[in-house]
This record gives sequence, C-alpha cells and structure tokens, in this order.
Amino acid sequence: MDWATFERSLLHVAHYCAQGTQEELSLTGIGEALLNPLFKEMVIRSREVIGANRKLVMATNGTEVTDDIAQFLAKWGVTTYVSLHRPEVAGPAIHKLRKAGVCVGTNDQFVTASYNWIGEVDWPHTDRKAWCSYLGKGWGVVRVDGAVNTCCWDAHGSQPIGHVINAVGSLVTHVTPLCEKCPLVVPPFMLEQQEAG
Repeated sequence: MDWATFERSLLHVAHYCAQGTQEELSLTGIGEALLNPLFKEMVIRSREVIGANRKLVMATNGTEVTDDIAQFLAKWGVTTYVSLHRPEVAGPAIHKLRKAGVCVGTNDQFVTASYNWIGEVDWPHTDRKAWCSYLGKGWGVVRVDGAVNTCCWDAHGSQPIGHVINAVGSLVTHVTPLCEKCPLVVPPFMLEQQEAG
C-alpha cells in the first residue's frame, strides 16, 4: 500500500475512533506486512491516529522478524500474531518477539479451523459454526488499492463496499453475496438490517 492510500485510510480510522467504534487497527492482510518498506512509519502514524489505548495488531509469518523489528514492535505496543505455517521460522520469530516484550499470539487456523477460504482452496470447513466477527463488529478491510471489503476472505476484491476516497464515515459493513459461501454465520441483526433495507 502506498502512503497516500494509507493516509486516506487513516482518515476513516480517525473518524471511527472519534465515534468510539474503532477498538483496534490491524496492519495485516494477505501478504507479509513487514515487506512494506514503509512499515515502521505506518506503525508510528497508526499509533498517532488511534492513540495509546487502542489495540494495534499485525500478523507475520516470521521470515522478516529480526531483533530490531521485535524491539520496534515492543516500543510501539504492536500485538503480533505469528503464523505457524513454517515452524522453523515461526519458532525463532516468537522467541525474538517474546524476548523483546511483544504481546505474541499464534495463528494455526489454516489447520485447526480448516477453512477453505470461501472456496479458494480445496479443503473442507470442519470448524464449528461461529458468528462472523467482521459483520458483527462492523470491521472492514482496506485493500492495497484503497478498495474496502467486508472481510479479508475476499482476497480478489470481488465484493467491495466502497473505497477510501469515499466520504469519511460513509463506509458501512454489510452482508454481500460472498457471505453465502462463507462458513461463518451472519449475525441475526445483520440479516434484519438487510431485510429492512
């Protein structure tokens, strides 16, 4: 994501922070966030916008985690989730992050939840049915091009709900046709809103 798109995204984030509905900001998505050459600047700017008390989150596969990165993430209070896809990389990354004092979680859902990523991979969904956090909490995903999607599973951006160039405050998460393929459950209040229309 380029800086202009990122800053435009933060205008929306600032709006929702002021409304009291932005509880956290995640600097992650499909891809390795640490590969962005502006990653550190994005963390600092994000913290300026969301303040010290909101959760700032990222995910990594661990390949780019160095002692310097770990110390940086600790300094800026970035909760970091490490994907366990590659244990030989994830293990050392987790050790470096914990040593620096980073709040660390792990992601093993690619095996334990057995999501098929809305048909993107040939894998049955075997996890229990759960409510969709994205719809339930009004989360959105800003894609690298500035398009906004209802959830991160829409990797191809087939169901955008808007763009960061839209008026600040105008983006509203809603049920999309992609939700019909999703193994997560649409919260009942979202279905009621859709029917009321």
